[in-house]
Amino acid sequence: QYENGGGGDNNEEELGIQKSAPNYEASIHEALVRARERGEADESRVPVEKHNFVLAIRQKLGEKVPKKRSRASRGADDDDDLEVVNENNIDDVHKFKCPITGMLFEDPVRNKVCGHTYSRAGLMQMVKNRKKTCPVPGCANNRVSLEQVEGDDEMVLKVRRFKTREDAAKRRRELEYDDDNEGENERFTVIN
Repeated sequence: QYENGGGGDNNEEELGIQKSAPNYEASIHEALVRARERGEADESRVPVEKHNFVLAIRQKLGEKVPKKRSRASRGADDDDDLEVVNENNIDDVHKFKCPITGMLFEDPVRNKVCGHTYSRAGLMQMVKNRKKTCPVPGCANNRVSLEQVEGDDEMVLKVRRFKTREDAAKRRRELEYDDDNEGENERFTVIN
């Protein structure tokens, strides 16, 4: 059937096969435009960056969280850039420091008994020196041991985000300083 005659007489057009490949990029672009138009028309749609789950994660990591405005101020454009940064002392540097070493947490571990966090190296030094009382003032845990602790992944993320924010603030300050001092170097003109 497939050799000389049976099914080989049909040409490509009769079978509905296109000779050129479809334009997938244009199809995807059109689908995105249609979806965007539907999303903009849907008033109940919440943008991802304003979704409660995303806001909660950002706040937990110490990120800037957009301030919720009252209904009366929603019409004014002046309030659009207001953000709550330090609502719950999120950037309090002391929250990211080990109570034993006094330094930013390195390899943080959380005590399963009292819930306090320490740097692993600081805790190991404390245990090596045979101190067993939790170093956090007011804590009643007087039997701190390496068996009581587990890795604190949440604090790892918080410290990482804190360092990122501090580096960004430092870069902003340096840029502002450079912009302020830019004119000082242009007082003299060198003529050859």
